[in-house]
Amino acid sequence: MSMIKINHKNNNIELVSKLMNSVAVKYDCRVKYHPETETVSFHGNDACKPFIAEETMNLFNTI
Repeated sequence: MSMIKINHKNNNIELVSKLMNSVAVKYDCRVKYHPETETVSFHGNDACKPFIAEETMNLFNTI
């Protein structure tokens, strides 16, 4: 039996940005992942960033 080559691509940044965006909506903000540059941009009140980050990290702690 021959082996099948599997190419793995790490999409962790994309996943985290989607989770962050879900939380950011609560603060009337937005987090967007740009796959072509593999970067994340934030749109909204900078004062909300720590709250969004903390709530996103809490999602991982409850798993």
